[in-house]
Amino acid sequence: MKPGRPLLRSTRCQRSWRWFFSAGIFIMEVFALRKTQAVHHRHEIQFTTVGTDHSLLELSAISLIDDVEVTSYNKGQKQINIKIPWISKVLGANFLTQWHNSLVNHEQDFLWPIQFLARHDINHDRNHTAQLLAECEVDNDIAVKSHIYLIWDGKESYWIDEEVGHWENINPEVKQYPYVLQSPLWTNLRKRYMKLYCVDLMRKITGYSSLRDNVAPEVAVSQHVSPEGSIILSCIATGFYPRSIIMHWEKNGKLGIWGNESSSGTLPNMDSTFYLKVTLELPPEDSGAGYTCVVEHSELKSPAMCSVPRKPTMYTPWILVLCIMVAVILLLSCAGIFIKWKMRKTVSM
Repeated sequence: MKPGRPLLRSTRCQRSWRWFFSAGIFIMEVFALRKTQAVHHRHEIQFTTVGTDHSLLELSAISLIDDVEVTSYNKGQKQINIKIPWISKVLGANFLTQWHNSLVNHEQDFLWPIQFLARHDINHDRNHTAQLLAECEVDNDIAVKSHIYLIWDGKESYWIDEEVGHWENINPEVKQYPYVLQSPLWTNLRKRYMKLYCVDLMRKITGYSSLRDNVAPEVAVSQHVSPEGSIILSCIATGFYPRSIIMHWEKNGKLGIWGNESSSGTLPNMDSTFYLKVTLELPPEDSGAGYTCVVEHSELKSPAMCSVPRKPTMYTPWILVLCIMVAVILLLSCAGIFIKWKMRKTVSM
């Protein structure tokens, strides 16, 4: 039954029903708001070190939450720069002091990868670069991902998934340092700092206020025929924020596997929003009718359902050409008849 239709004859009962209905709507809106606020967030911390085998020349760090720079640190200034004023209040003086002291105390620890890179270098004054990239993500306030990458002289060398807890070697040229990375000292420091300065710091900031406005995706669906004759369905969602999004295909309202599905992955746009394209390749005998792209995002009140546009028939262009030719022939015929009639009229006069 529709909510607006009267269900009871009593005026008092009608008022009670409307009050309960309004209260229910309000409660659902509150929960929806809470869900919107407690969505996916990502924190990225980038350390960059430049030095020789005997000196640390430069150390800088930046912290980005949801692709917005929130803090930075520089070896020369030896202070944490807060990019958004209210973040200092949220983190508190004690937390910032603890964080600052930790960075200062561990500055020289960033020299060891430089020394490792320069161990076979004849030129001891040559500069080398070591980078550490730490990433953590929360979804509905639950930590879901945590990674660390070590990048030496521009090449990814090691990475670790905190859930697995084991360093993986990426660069075959660098295989001699896992025993240091796996040592109890560095393992305990890594776990402690990732929780304290990546996950917990992000939760404090995002729990207080949003760093940027959320934007719903713009969705477009199209289809075309490949040179091989297969039907290609494309669904594009762009301009959305935050980056967490779900896209899938349905046929006549049902989930299933009907062809080869591929995804571009969630990619950043120039304006710091995100883009995702999902394609479905169907066999030539499948016309593509009845397919729908379903998009779920925190800024959509309900899933967006975009039907695939009707496939134009192969004969449409020929029909259009034929109609044009017939129209031209008729026009020329009419013009010829008119000219002949005009000439006869002139002769008769």
